[in-house]
Amino acid sequence: MKRIIVIVAALFSALVLTVSMLVPIPRSASAHAIDNGYMDVQIEPNAVYVELLLDFNDLGSAVSLPVDLLASPSVEELEQVLAARTEPLFDYVASGVHIYRDEAPIEPELVSTSVERVNEAPLARFQLVYSGKGDSTRIKYDLFIDDVNKAHTNLTQISGPQGDQEFIFSAANRELTVGERNWLRQAWLFIVLGAEHIFTGYDHILFVLCLLPAARSLAGIVEVATAFTLGHSITLGLATIGVVQLPGRWIESAIAASIVYVAAQNIFNKDPKHRTIMTLLFGLVHGFGFAGILQGMELSRESLLSSLLFFNVGVEIGQIIIIALVFPLIALLRRYRTYPRSVSVGSAAVIAIGMFWFIQRVFEI
Repeated sequence: MKRIIVIVAALFSALVLTVSMLVPIPRSASAHAIDNGYMDVQIEPNAVYVELLLDFNDLGSAVSLPVDLLASPSVEELEQVLAARTEPLFDYVASGVHIYRDEAPIEPELVSTSVERVNEAPLARFQLVYSGKGDSTRIKYDLFIDDVNKAHTNLTQISGPQGDQEFIFSAANRELTVGERNWLRQAWLFIVLGAEHIFTGYDHILFVLCLLPAARSLAGIVEVATAFTLGHSITLGLATIGVVQLPGRWIESAIAASIVYVAAQNIFNKDPKHRTIMTLLFGLVHGFGFAGILQGMELSRESLLSSLLFFNVGVEIGQIIIIALVFPLIALLRRYRTYPRSVSVGSAAVIAIGMFWFIQRVFEI
């Protein structure tokens, strides 16, 4: 029985440390799932102007597009696709974004389409106008959720006579009456967004997991986790408010390099000195990666600090959940002789994945 436990424990340890092998390796330069779009809504007395940024993969799943999206087509090629498929694309978008003025539905008109890169990913831009008067405005959003991607969210910025407002449309939050503000609901939306960001960020997960084998106690885990939190919180804030801006390609490449470095330490330097300082420095790099989603949202000054705070809280909750699930298992596996070999095998696999991401991001493959 003991032998069976040792074998199962060793196998599970290797699987935990190579978690990214359990999911498809993304072909894009980022290891984050693109489940969100962006929407800018400007409300005026006689019309509502809507600007949408949507993921081409989701659009391609909803409406057949004459392009191989896995081949990384250029912006020019994607703009030609939008021009060739304008009518069905507009019909689909119009069916998922509904505007009501004084509870009367308003039909949209397409103003223009284009392609824009956000965090190195090409997104389709749709500019719509909903002509109609009204004192109240209600928005209903159903794009992709029921037919393409249940995890889809849309990060929305609204401006108008009632002030600026942010909202996150999702499967659980499909409608908003503009002007109605619920502080607890807003806080929860950004906490969930932060937690989802780390759970869908395979590179961040791998980095956190690779920190655990060298920590021999709960105090050690708290120390490195605090250093990582401090580092990414600093740059998350600075990048979101626009104080520091770095090319996404550099950041994503540096994140991949950090994974390789920490995994290599688990093989060649099992008791590294100054790991806390190293974790703090790498945390600064990862903070820029966390900031990408909020930068695209262009938060208003009024809600910037609160949204940033709750998003960061969500990231920390996700990180704590990962550590709480994995560290007790690692502590248990340390009792067995197969543990060092399991760590080495898992770390070697992580190095291979990190190098793949690094090359992919540096050369934009």
